Amino acid sequence: MLEFNLDGDLFTGFDASNAYQRVAGGDPSAYGLSQQKNGQPGSASDPLSAQDPISALADDDQNQQAATLKPHRPALWNQGTPSQHHTSQPAGVAADPSQADQGSDRQQDNSDPAQIDQLTGGHQDGRAIASAQQPASAEPLELAPADPADLNTAPPQLDPLTGDTEEGFFGFRPLPRISFPTIDPDVLSFLGERAEVNNLLAEDRFDRDQSTGTETHYNFTWPNGFSANEGSGYDVTDSFNNAADIGTVAYRDDQQVIGTVGYSSGRTRDYNDFFSFHAGKSGNFDLSLTGLSANVGLALYDEAGSLVTWSNKWGTQDENISTFLNEGHYTSRIYSYNSSAWNNNGATGFNLNISRQADCFEQLTNDLIDDSSVKNATLNSIKFDNEFSRNDIIGILKSAGDYGSVNGTELTDLREFWNTFNCTMRADLSVLSEKVLFHDDSNAWYTGYDSIVNDLGDLKAGSSTQDLNLLIGKHMLGTDRPMIHNDDEGNVAGTYTKAAGSLFVDGVDASDIDQGATGSCYFLSALAGTANNKSELIEEMFTANGDGTYSVRFHTEGKVDYVTVDSKMATSATGQYIYADAGDGTATDAVVADHNELWVALAEKAYAQLNESGRLGQQEATNRYGIAGNEGISWGSRRKALEHVTGLSATWSTLNASGVNGVSSAELQALVNGDNVVTVGWGGHARSIVGYDAITGDYDIRNPYDENHSSLTHAELVDLGAKVRWSNS
Repeated sequence: MLEFNLDGDLFTGFDASNAYQRVAGGDPSAYGLSQQKNGQPGSASDPLSAQDPISALADDDQNQQAATLKPHRPALWNQGTPSQHHTSQPAGVAADPSQADQGSDRQQDNSDPAQIDQLTGGHQDGRAIASAQQPASAEPLELAPADPADLNTAPPQLDPLTGDTEEGFFGFRPLPRISFPTIDPDVLSFLGERAEVNNLLAEDRFDRDQSTGTETHYNFTWPNGFSANEGSGYDVTDSFNNAADIGTVAYRDDQQVIGTVGYSSGRTRDYNDFFSFHAGKSGNFDLSLTGLSANVGLALYDEAGSLVTWSNKWGTQDENISTFLNEGHYTSRIYSYNSSAWNNNGATGFNLNISRQADCFEQLTNDLIDDSSVKNATLNSIKFDNEFSRNDIIGILKSAGDYGSVNGTELTDLREFWNTFNCTMRADLSVLSEKVLFHDDSNAWYTGYDSIVNDLGDLKAGSSTQDLNLLIGKHMLGTDRPMIHNDDEGNVAGTYTKAAGSLFVDGVDASDIDQGATGSCYFLSALAGTANNKSELIEEMFTANGDGTYSVRFHTEGKVDYVTVDSKMATSATGQYIYADAGDGTATDAVVADHNELWVALAEKAYAQLNESGRLGQQEATNRYGIAGNEGISWGSRRKALEHVTGLSATWSTLNASGVNGVSSAELQALVNGDNVVTVGWGGHARSIVGYDAITGDYDIRNPYDENHSSLTHAELVDLGAKVRWSNS
């Protein structure tokens, strides 16, 4: 894989036409240095006087036995015809109001289951990069396109995230042209899924395993030979304003200049050479000047031209500067003490080396990790700061698969890295990378985009690079999408399409909820109630990753839990959402419409993906939406859903006029008017209570189908046999 390789080429970007025309007798003291041949500073211009200061959960709402069941998973979940769904209609079919209350919630209470800035006058228009090819850890899988006639003929759609095209329910192209008489759909599935993940991980933004070391530049003065920096015998690096920018200095990324200073030509002496550099991160920097045959000095200036410090030893001794620098631009100066313009007595070659010492964070990292690829990826991730970004974490994980598999040393290094630094990571990155590196029940399978479930497994020594990449895709890139249900003919009922729109539009509101073809009313009612009473929790649920993916936060088993989803949504043949945010089935509700508000669909999708972990308490711990009872996230516990969304404990009860063995009208009013999230259910369907009218005594009850909302009194709710669930605060 191509990395951020350093170059060792000569400077080629300096414009000789701008060479500084030095006049004989120029005064170097203008930079705070006296011109004394013995190398001792004069009292009147002692640069030290100008030196800047140095700155240094058991559920009583759900059948316990049912909640713990984990059925055997066949190789292909999409085979066969699903049982008759009980709640919602397929996308594009309006809900029958008479059926609006039919079962999508377990309502039985006892059975709820660098860029480098230039200094003024500097000329660096770029240098050639000598690229080095590293062994690839995630090469894109190149597959010959399949004949559309063999698959389907839906028009191709470019995917802006992967660069692939989508066609029909098979998802991403290119797909392979296989000459075998028959194609195992499981094999075909995995080939496409590998290609999708590999193409994503091949992006430069994830590359961290780059070359490091010393970058060398050359600066020779006439008559020793012209260089790219020279013109007409004059050195273009001879003034502060004409300093050569030699690049960024970071830990393990040194800058070196090999050159000459002090030569005379045509009564003009090369008194000074200036080289600017960028300190990539605050820390202790070392500047050394060696290989001297005449007396020269070394000085360091900040971006404004103020002297930072200097070194001026007797004779031909090496000059050394060691000082703390904040991140920013600095300029080094090499100056000659020979005042004669007629001879070369003060001329000398030199080696200038500028480096940065490791800080405590970098030293710990260097000592912790043994594998060179993982070490490079980790150290390069903190080259300019001591933070691990999402791209950093993915790049570090990816680095372990550089030779086709993950060996024992790489796996140990990655786990040691996580054990040491997880507390410094963003919360979602810590949780998600832990799932990649250690155990999670969901690691057993990979569904991808085609609703075919394939075996995967936890990462271990000897795991292939492909398995590592799929685990990264599953948890960090959102590529392991939930299974779409089958239609009555046993075919997958839709495909995944990149959704347009925004995460939030005009804030968060309960009216954003619109249930689709899965029985998720128990979950959507929890979302609606939270949006109504605690909208900040909904906003905090989502972390936008900037690439069309989102980290979505839930609370499971007393801990914060995360899942990554991308913006691809299950879509019907007419281009509408199949599940949440199904709308009215018109063209205005197409997935690709720019006005879409995505948060509800993303939350439901994330909930379906997280269910495979087994931590949601569903009877079937699968990555699927489902339309029949107990499939995937179809049907579930309102109490648990409240806890998963809010992170608060929740309580359930019946309604009773007296308040004995149930919630009275006054008690329900207090809950609704308070800071509690309140849901209510009857007839096998869950809703949310979003308000109370003290004049009429009616409760404002919202149906997640976004229709058939109700205004009912406490007595009417009692007559319906309604039961309430509420968050405790």
